[in-house]
Amino acid sequence: MLQRLGMELPEWARTGHPHIRYELGQVKRVSRRVKYGQAVGFSLLIVLLFVGGYFIGTNFLQSVPGQSLTESAMAILFWPTFILQIILQFAAMTLTVNTVSEQKRRLTWDNLRATEGGAGVALRAKWASVYYRLRLLLGLVVIIRVGLVLGILYDLTAFQGRYIDLLINNITPEVSPIVGALLLAFLMTAALLLPLTAVGMQAAIGLLIAVNIQQRVYNVMTQLIIIIVRLLVIVGLTLATTQFINNQITLGDAPAWLLTGAYAAIGDWGLRFLHVGFYSEIWATIPYTIFFGIALLIFALAQSLVTEWILAFSIRRAERIG
Repeated sequence: MLQRLGMELPEWARTGHPHIRYELGQVKRVSRRVKYGQAVGFSLLIVLLFVGGYFIGTNFLQSVPGQSLTESAMAILFWPTFILQIILQFAAMTLTVNTVSEQKRRLTWDNLRATEGGAGVALRAKWASVYYRLRLLLGLVVIIRVGLVLGILYDLTAFQGRYIDLLINNITPEVSPIVGALLLAFLMTAALLLPLTAVGMQAAIGLLIAVNIQQRVYNVMTQLIIIIVRLLVIVGLTLATTQFINNQITLGDAPAWLLTGAYAAIGDWGLRFLHVGFYSEIWATIPYTIFFGIALLIFALAQSLVTEWILAFSIRRAERIG
């Protein structure tokens, strides 16, 4: 999957492939008025989210958002980005969940299945088209994360470049500044990859539903159940982690590590850890959390492997049961 996100895309994922052109052409055939309305609605949503983020970050204009530029940026950008990420993952699933039923409605599904590898290429192209169709939203999320990563690099220049020495002071286990910087680099890499792999996995889940549940009523019910369960998990992890950080609940080291790790992997995709001041507090509070960067990077790679398995399984099911 990571190769598909790089420069060397497979043939079926390139814009010149007939299936990709067809999927993207469906969007282009929308009337100009509808496109204009969608653009205005998207712009208003973005503006409202970031204005809301500023109000939340400043406690409704009662205080400054933070003591430094990077702290202020995180205070203002966190909740808008968090909401955009939730929208992004559910949009990825809904874009693929009706793939088979749409092909059957157009009377093209049987022709695809009759062609050697046709169903597989069509499903993979549909999966790849999600990245093209969500490129603005996904790009915004990634750009915000790149800005926060640059903020981390800026913070590390403080105290004549010895800021990392202060961050790793009195943490468990003790590590050298070079190792600490390397582990922080793993975290930054994982935080940039997680939105990409998460979107791919949600799109693959949508294809799995499309292949196995083609009746509209059951299809919609399955979508709603998945959305509700995932929202409950995200909200639960967010509330529990926030309460732990604010000392409202007490946990042992192992449960605290698992809670904050699950929150970073599933809840906000490592977003909050992109403020190095906050992340270093986690290091000092919970032993071995300095290795979260490696854990999240492994999680992102595992997520891509699971996505590949889901795609392969969906293709086999489509070829076997139609």
